[in-house]
Amino acid sequence: SARGTRRIRIQGRTISHNIVSMAAAHYDRFSANRLLEALADTPVVALNGARQVGKSTLVGELARSMAEPVRIVTLDDQTQLEAAMADPAAFVDHRGLLVIDEVQRAPGLLPAIKAEVDRDRRPGRFLLTGSTRLLSLAEMSASLAGRVEVIDLWPLSQGELGRRREGFIDALLTWSTELRHTSEVEPDAYTERICGGGFPEPLTRSGRRRSAWFDNYATTVVERMVIDTVGIERADMLPRLLRLCAARTSNELNITALANDAAMPERTVSAYLGHLQRVFLIQLLPAWSRNLTSKVAHRPKVFLTDTGLAADLLGVDSSSLTLPSGPLGSLLETFVTVELRKQQAWASSTVDIFHFRDRGGTEVDLVLEARDGRVAGIEVKAARSVAGSDFKGLRLMRDRLGDQFVGGVVLYRGQQTVPFGENLLAVPVAALWELPG
Repeated sequence: SARGTRRIRIQGRTISHNIVSMAAAHYDRFSANRLLEALADTPVVALNGARQVGKSTLVGELARSMAEPVRIVTLDDQTQLEAAMADPAAFVDHRGLLVIDEVQRAPGLLPAIKAEVDRDRRPGRFLLTGSTRLLSLAEMSASLAGRVEVIDLWPLSQGELGRRREGFIDALLTWSTELRHTSEVEPDAYTERICGGGFPEPLTRSGRRRSAWFDNYATTVVERMVIDTVGIERADMLPRLLRLCAARTSNELNITALANDAAMPERTVSAYLGHLQRVFLIQLLPAWSRNLTSKVAHRPKVFLTDTGLAADLLGVDSSSLTLPSGPLGSLLETFVTVELRKQQAWASSTVDIFHFRDRGGTEVDLVLEARDGRVAGIEVKAARSVAGSDFKGLRLMRDRLGDQFVGGVVLYRGQQTVPFGENLLAVPVAALWELPG
């Protein structure tokens, strides 16, 4: 359970910790258990996540819960940054838990941390946080392989917003009877959830003030986290590329077409997409193949990591999203995908997420594959009703995979679960966060 008190040993010390207090913007973070478990048996833990998702709040609550003092330093502080770069060995010399915030600003610290851990491998020695994917740092991969566990913290999930831990992934992978779910969420209520996204701050705003936050956020992350850190030639093109990705969210990534629209060389577009991934603005969903057909598409899909940001970049709000010209379908699929990404952190079932399409056009929006080979499929439909033809790709998977196919669902904006054959269900989208974990 995400609630209640746990007792965990870190560096030989036992701490009592109430997970309810582990909050970012006063919300429970369901990744907190995994963070505590990692600190209990791993020397270095890295907490990855976009700026403003609540990493500092979560870490601060953890520090206050511990019996012994925890040293927290942020490399956003210029004095601390200069000290870290001047004498890395002295900077990381600390007996208790040392938390280093925005560690990507001083990658030279990582060899010093490696030396400290090689000297003393007690668990829970270092907690590193970063607003870029830390494993993308060459120094991290070279210095801390086998010594670090990396945990991603995403924007708030719908369950975290509702203070109820979700169990959709586990219900799907076990084909639980809980999937036969009735929801009270009205079809039009999804648009506000999509446009709100999961960042704590804009959820307290609406209208122009929410849009102002997203505009400032995108500018700050692009300019500070990408341009200042990496140093690139056409900095002015990054915001345009991000908007083009928003227009393509939940679609297969065609580098050639994207480069044409951006008026940039394909090589440059590929490099810039890598930068946008590293700062958690976009994510790629790989294609899945189990030799179901001889011709399978291999391009990944591109998604923005927050639907509130995507909606703002596209200039839509909860009222215009449902217009005939509105991008409801692509944003709803993005919404479902990022919610599943968040739930991966606390689901009992360890799954990888893919998409599937053969060259004949048969597709499954999301494929969840467990480590033991079990597979479940998800189609996402913005409609309020479902037809048998919506299950075409799921039927292909069921018929070709046999016993390894657990089941397939079409998530739609209706309120009732409706069976459509053996191990096939139409399920309300709200089941994503209404099925308990």
